[in-house]
Amino acid sequence: MVIRSGWLAAALSFVLPGLGQVSLGRVRRGVLVAIPAVATFGVALAVVLGGPNEMLDLFVRPEVAIALLVANAALALYHVLAIVDAYRIASALRPASTHRRLTIMLVGLLVATTVGVHGAIAWVGADASSTLDTVLGGDPAAVIPEASFEPADSAPVAPSPTDTIEPTATPTPTQTRWPTWSPPSASSLTASPTPTLSPTPSPTPTQPPTPRAPALAEQPPTPDLRLPPWARDGRLDLLLMGADSGPDRWSLRTDTLIVLSIDTATGRAALFGVPRNMVGVPLAPESAKAFAGGRFPGLINALYVYAMGHPGDFPGGANRGFRAVSGAVQELLGVRLDGLIVVNLAGFVGLVDAVGGLWIDVPERVVDSNYPLEDGSGWISLDIEPGCQHLSGRMALAYARSRHQDSDYGRMERQQRVLAALRRQLDPLSLVAKVPKLLSIARDDLWTTISRTDAPELASLAARVDARRIESTLFAPSRYAAHVDDLEIATIRSVVRTVFDHPAPARSPIDPGAHCP
Repeated sequence: MVIRSGWLAAALSFVLPGLGQVSLGRVRRGVLVAIPAVATFGVALAVVLGGPNEMLDLFVRPEVAIALLVANAALALYHVLAIVDAYRIASALRPASTHRRLTIMLVGLLVATTVGVHGAIAWVGADASSTLDTVLGGDPAAVIPEASFEPADSAPVAPSPTDTIEPTATPTPTQTRWPTWSPPSASSLTASPTPTLSPTPSPTPTQPPTPRAPALAEQPPTPDLRLPPWARDGRLDLLLMGADSGPDRWSLRTDTLIVLSIDTATGRAALFGVPRNMVGVPLAPESAKAFAGGRFPGLINALYVYAMGHPGDFPGGANRGFRAVSGAVQELLGVRLDGLIVVNLAGFVGLVDAVGGLWIDVPERVVDSNYPLEDGSGWISLDIEPGCQHLSGRMALAYARSRHQDSDYGRMERQQRVLAALRRQLDPLSLVAKVPKLLSIARDDLWTTISRTDAPELASLAARVDARRIESTLFAPSRYAAHVDDLEIATIRSVVRTVFDHPAPARSPIDPGAHCP
């Protein structure tokens, strides 16, 4: 059946460009008009079917954001033209319509709605890109300090005592991110039992040539310079910091310090909890002269405030507090930190509420009759029963933050359990409708040293982490001392560096619960 109503044809092309033309009997024209819309739908469907992690990896790329804004503008113009074209065809078929003025008004409303929809999409896209640029700005003053130890990816592999290697370069102090040696050539190897650093002497007529040793079966790996710097040592190490106020306030306390390590080859992950009351942590070399022995004599959660009050000892400008804390954690654990992520308490509550709350398998009852609210407005009585519990943002924060029932160390374990639950239940597809809220949270309550250029690779790596098999280590008494010395630091560094040298656990002790929805 062929319709002749101009506003109805325009409405059909509003729903799907080309459909109005087909309804007017212009099938070929309608098919041609519909091709861009169908193609766009196909691309969108392919992205969705690729999975939420691939979507996240795609949309954090700056070039993709720009391309989407341009494509959206083109689609808006195309959509409007399809609506107007359907109306014009219908007008040609019924030039003497008695409701022409009403029809024009209805078509104008459809055009305005189309422009409004595409405009809203463009606004959200531009806002998202601006927020990513702000949060992932890569502030030069916010970099992680240089470490006192040799990075794992720059330590040259020692040759075997029977190998003879001709040196190719002399290491310099500035070469700290990759090896300075070159793989040995076959001509530099001899079968002589005594190593030598000079070329093997030429054989004489009275002395048969010394047979050459076969080339080494395995050469030491050369770092792939195409990889981002954080991937060249085979692992990603991020410091997650929970703060009780905004990053621009001097009174901020770093009560939550957790290092997330991910093996880039296998996707295995481990969490290392640093107690907020640890004393004597080593400072980064750039600030080591602030105290005798290069150790901070107070609690580590007081280091931020002290660094902010002593700019002469701690570089980094307005971000020197974060820089000091990250440098101290780096020295304590003995691995190069690749980034710092700071989340304010209010931001955590908003994030959990945005994802619809968290299902957590609570192993033990949590009771706190004097729990302080995150906004400082008062205290509440907290009682969380064991078992599979669905917690709102405020209750999830209370579960992770309360320490009156047990101790700071029990709280650290609960914090890691909440992080595992977030990783397991976070679904980017379900958050599409909440993008404006999430952007507001990110701008107000999230701060990081990660650059936007690294975000796609980081998102792809994070997608491979199995939340059910995350290893957990708390550097807490009685297994670890609250006041660290050289021996304790050496022990902690050994634990961190070798965490992926043994098989992964069948199930993590902080598994959020396989039976939870």
